[in-house]
Amino acid sequence: MKGYFASLSCFLFANLAASAVAQESQSEAEVGIEHITVTATKREENIQEVPISISAFDKDFFKDSGETNFNALEQYTPSLKIQSGPDSRTTSLRIRGIGSAGSNAGIDPSVGVFIDGVYHSRAGMNINDLVDIERVEVLRGPQGTLYGKNTAAGAINIITSKPNGDFAAEGDLVFANNNRKELRSMVNLPLGDSGNAMRMSAFAINGDHLYKNTFNGEGVNNVDKWGVKTRFLFNFEDSELLLNADYSKENTDCCALAVIDYNGVSPIMIGTPMTNIPSAMLPGLPYNALESAPGTIGAPPQADPFGDDYWFNDELANKVEVGGLSAEWTYDGAESHSVTFINAIRTYSSDSSYDGDFTAYDAASAAVTEEDLKQYSTELRVASQGDNTVDYQVGLYGYYANFETEGSLGLNETVLLNSPQLQTGMPPLSAILGSRSQNIDINEYSTSALAVFGQLEWNLSDQLSATLGVRVTQETKERTGSQRTLRTPLPGLPPESLPPFQYLPFDLAPIAGADVDFDQKRSDSDISPSFNLRYFINDDVMAYASVSKGFKSGGFDQRRVPVQVFGRINGGNDSAGEFDEEEATSYELGWKSVLLNNRLTFNGTLYLVDYDNFQAQAFDGASTTVTNAGSLESYGSELDILYAASDKLTLGTAIGYNKAEYKEFDNGQCTAMDSLFWSLSNPTVPCVADLAGKTLDNAPEWTYSSFAQYEQPLTSGLQVITRIEHNFVDSHYLDQDLDQNLFNESVDLVNLRVTLSNLDRSWEVAAWGKNLLDEEYLLMGIDIPTVGGYAGFVAPRSSYGVTVRRSFN
Repeated sequence: MKGYFASLSCFLFANLAASAVAQESQSEAEVGIEHITVTATKREENIQEVPISISAFDKDFFKDSGETNFNALEQYTPSLKIQSGPDSRTTSLRIRGIGSAGSNAGIDPSVGVFIDGVYHSRAGMNINDLVDIERVEVLRGPQGTLYGKNTAAGAINIITSKPNGDFAAEGDLVFANNNRKELRSMVNLPLGDSGNAMRMSAFAINGDHLYKNTFNGEGVNNVDKWGVKTRFLFNFEDSELLLNADYSKENTDCCALAVIDYNGVSPIMIGTPMTNIPSAMLPGLPYNALESAPGTIGAPPQADPFGDDYWFNDELANKVEVGGLSAEWTYDGAESHSVTFINAIRTYSSDSSYDGDFTAYDAASAAVTEEDLKQYSTELRVASQGDNTVDYQVGLYGYYANFETEGSLGLNETVLLNSPQLQTGMPPLSAILGSRSQNIDINEYSTSALAVFGQLEWNLSDQLSATLGVRVTQETKERTGSQRTLRTPLPGLPPESLPPFQYLPFDLAPIAGADVDFDQKRSDSDISPSFNLRYFINDDVMAYASVSKGFKSGGFDQRRVPVQVFGRINGGNDSAGEFDEEEATSYELGWKSVLLNNRLTFNGTLYLVDYDNFQAQAFDGASTTVTNAGSLESYGSELDILYAASDKLTLGTAIGYNKAEYKEFDNGQCTAMDSLFWSLSNPTVPCVADLAGKTLDNAPEWTYSSFAQYEQPLTSGLQVITRIEHNFVDSHYLDQDLDQNLFNESVDLVNLRVTLSNLDRSWEVAAWGKNLLDEEYLLMGIDIPTVGGYAGFVAPRSSYGVTVRRSFN
C-alpha cells in the first residue's frame, strides 16, 4: 500500500498546486496540450486518432525528464518491463507480462524493437543511448500485421531525428556520482540549398565501478560505452533518400550478480551445497557442504545483496559491438500514393563471461558465451495518401539472419571431488566426470523469412471507420552445431578410467554428455489478421474495438538436451531441443479523449490476450530449458492522463493493471527444494510442476508513473523548470518456479529535476536526483547453479548529478 499512498499524496499535492495556479489571470485558450504525431500504423497520425494502446515520448519528454537510458523506458510506460541480466545479451523485454530473456540464443524475443524502421532481432543490440531522438512509441499487444514476427507481445518503435536544411548543433555534459561522466552531441549540416543535409550524433559514457570484489580486490559493475550515428538526406523532385550508418561499442566489467542467500540445496546429482543449511535438516540426504569440505576456502561471507561487497573468483566481462547501414527511399505521389523502400544490414557481436556459480568457491567454471549475428532486411510498402473513402497500404518484407554462438559451462574440482555417492550402486559424480568437466556448445542458426501484408481502411462516414489487415509469413530456421564434453580424469588415473556416457543409466544434460552433432530444420507458416472499428463520438472523443493476432517463430534450444541414440545425428531425435511457434490473439476496447478545451487527455484500454504454445524459459539451478506452455492469458487495463493545469503546470499519470497467468502448463519449473525431493526417489527423471492458474514471473499486476512539471519565468529572460516523478512497480516473482526466495517487494521510485534555462532553452543547467528514496530491489533473480542458493541483479541505487546543455540554431 506504500506505493498507492505515495501516489495519492503526489496527486493531491499536484491538485492543490493546480488550484493555486488557476487563480492567476490567464486565458484558457493560451493553455493546451500539444499532441504527438506517431507512425504506429506506418502513417503519420495524431496519437489521439490511433486505435492502438500506445505510449509515445517525443523530444520534449527526453529534454524535460533528462532520460537517455533505453532500459528506463519501463518507468514511464504502463505494463512494460525491461529486465537486465549478467550481461547485455541477457536483456529481456516484456509487455503485459509477456517476454523472453536473451540468455538462450535459440529463442527469439516476444517484443520487437525497430529503430528507424529496421528490426533489431536481439534485445542485447539496444546498447545505444537515447540521443537525438525524435520520439519513441511503445505499442502494447500483438502487432503482427504491420510489424511482423516476434511482436506477439508488442513493439517498441524508435525514431531518430531526420536531417533538415537548417544548421543546428547541440551538446550535453553530465557529471554524476560514482565519477560518472556522459557526453552527447549532435550537429545538423545543410548540404547546399536544395534541402540535402547531414546529421551526426554521438555519445560516450564512463563511470567507476560500483562495487568491490573482496576475493581479489577488483572493482565490478562499471560503465564504459560509446556510439556514433550519421544520417544523410538527399531530396529529389518527388522523392527522398535517407542513408543511415551507426556503430556502438561497450566494454565493461559488468554485470556481477549479488548473492541473495548462500543457503540452498544443490541438485541431487551434484550434492555440494555451499552451506549445511538447509541440507542438514533433510534426513537421508547425501551431500557435502563446501563450507566444511576439505580443500575449500571455508564458510562464505554473510549474504548482503544490497551491500558494496561481492565475492567471486572468475572473470567478469561484457564486450558488445553493434553497427549497421540502412537506406530508406520514399516516393511521394502527391495525390495518388506513396512508396517506401527500406534496406538494411546490421551486425552484432557479444563476448561475455561471468562466474558460473557467482561465488569464490570455484565450483562451476566461468560461463562464457560468444555471439556473432549478421542480419539483412528489406521492406517495400505502397500506401494511399490518406483521407480517402478507402485507404490502403500493402507491402513485402524479407529477412535473413546468420547467428553463430559458442558457449561453455562446466564443473570444477571443488564440486567433483566433494560430490557424494548418489545412492547404492551409483558412483559419485567424480567417477563419471573426473576432476574437471566442461561442456562446449557450438551453434549456427540461419533464419529466412518472407512476408506479404496489407491493410484496408474503409471510412464509412466522418465518424466511423473499419480497418482490416492481414500478414502472411513463411519462415525457415536451420540449426547446425555440436555439443562436446571435455573431462579431466582423477589424479593418477588414465582417461580410459572415465566411463563412456552411453553406458550410464541416466543423463547429465545440460552439464555433460556424449558427443552429438546437430543438423536440424523447421518451417513456420503464419497468417496474422487484424480488425478494428473506430468511432468518433464527437470531435474530442474516439472509441475503438479491435482483434489482432501475433506470431513468434519456434526454434532450437542452445543448450545440451538428453541424447536418445548415441552416435546418431541430432542424438537420434530430429526434434531434439526444438520448440514450437508462439501465437497470441488480442481483444481490445479503448477510448481516447481530449477534454477541457484541449487541456486534458484521458485515454484508456481494456484488453484480453490469449497465448497458445507460449515459449517459457526457465532455469532451476541445474539446467536452462525452453518449453511450450500449453496456454496462458493476460488481461487488464491501461490509462494515460495528461492535464495542463495552467500555462506553467502540467500533470500526468499512466497506470497499468495486468493479470498474467497460465491456463495450462503441466511441465513448468519446480523450485530447487521440490526438485531435490523429487530426485531422491526419481534420480533420472526431471521434476516438473503444474503451473495452471499460477501467475507468470516478472509480471507485476500494477505499474504506474506520475509527474508534475512547473515552469516559473524569472527576470532577465530566465526560467526555472521543476519536475518531480513517481514510479511504482508492484511486487512480483523473479523466476518461473515462483520461489518465495525470488520475490520482489513493491517499489516506489521518486525522481527530481530542477532546470535553470533561458526562455527558448538554448542553454540550460539541471540538477537532478533519481531514486531519491534509495529503494533497494532486484531487476532479475535466479537459483545459483550447481551449489544452490539465490542470486540477482541489483537495480541502480540513488544517483544525482548535474547536466549542462547548449544548443545552436
